[in-house]
Amino acid sequence: MDTHKTIKTYRSLAVFVLLFSPVNYSADTFAAVYKYQDANGRWQFSDKPPKDKKTKIETLEFEAAPENPFELKFDYRIHNKQHIADVLNPFHIPIEIQVSFEEYSQLDTTLIVPSNSRETIYSGAAPTPHFTYRYVWGDPAKKPSLANYRLPVRSPSKHYISQSFHGQFSHHTQPSLYAVDLALPIGTDIVAAREGTVIHVKDDYAFGGARTYFLDKANTVSVLHEDGSYATYAHLLMGSAAVKAGQTVAAGDMLGQSGTSGYSTGPHLHFVIRKNAGFKTESIAFKFEDARGAFTPQRKQKICPCP
Repeated sequence: MDTHKTIKTYRSLAVFVLLFSPVNYSADTFAAVYKYQDANGRWQFSDKPPKDKKTKIETLEFEAAPENPFELKFDYRIHNKQHIADVLNPFHIPIEIQVSFEEYSQLDTTLIVPSNSRETIYSGAAPTPHFTYRYVWGDPAKKPSLANYRLPVRSPSKHYISQSFHGQFSHHTQPSLYAVDLALPIGTDIVAAREGTVIHVKDDYAFGGARTYFLDKANTVSVLHEDGSYATYAHLLMGSAAVKAGQTVAAGDMLGQSGTSGYSTGPHLHFVIRKNAGFKTESIAFKFEDARGAFTPQRKQKICPCP
């Protein structure tokens, strides 16, 4: 999920009705994926059947989860002849928000809004002026601990790290500088690497590729930790999410299964720990821990999440 938002908000009755009228969502959406072996014996996954009608195929049908309804909202009201505008944070994580009033810069404000709560951004005798805003997940006052993380995979097999910190393909800039990619077969169990609260689940996309079109398409689960950092588990198999936003998980609890959704060149898990570093999202270095002890993940390193 993109946790940086910039939106222009116009104070008018039309906008009020658009933003705050009840809306019912229906998400009975299905996607078919065809699984088959090509001429070289390699397994292929596609939204289209093979051209050779003699090829044996297996059809995998997934039901897409409803789109996450959580989004920042604003509430306008009049109390004691004062116009009041509140921001409502529906997320299970604090946010830092900057509000800029187009013609009244003296009213500009930056504030922390706790999870599932509201804060006032304007109060005055005049109607709320036009404003823009942007926000980022997390409280910058929180300082992440040096906790180690269990391997986020449950599997009887050994797997290898295809890209680690400062990876040349896609880990060379923030907010993914300290991310790790684990090459995994499709359908491998993904588990929580640390206890926390699920803050976001995206489970609605079946396909992937190395084009920019796929950058925002990956299925993900994000989990907030008690020190203010949060982990994101990305490229999950559509329909495999085992948790919901607001749910508490322990280390080792099932989150979903590995896939190749979104910006991806093959089945893998993209794992990263992030924080709000003063109105910017940054990844932070971490260590994995297994039966052998703690270690810094390295490219081409083999790991064994064996029970």
